[in-house]
Amino acid sequence: MTNYVSDAEQDEKKTDGPLPPRSKLHPSNKLKMTRLFYHFLVICFLLLTAGLVVWGIQFLE
Repeated sequence: MTNYVSDAEQDEKKTDGPLPPRSKLHPSNKLKMTRLFYHFLVICFLLLTAGLVVWGIQFLE
């Protein structure tokens, strides 16, 4: 039983000071996801362009 009390006391001692901002503890992935989305769009555009060019060449033959 005393073990639980000592754990609670240690937790109280750890949180006496000010807590760090949430952005420091849990950084945002917004920039990473935006970059990934734009890369995905560029790749889709290139594949679509290449597919249309190949289809156009086959259509002319």
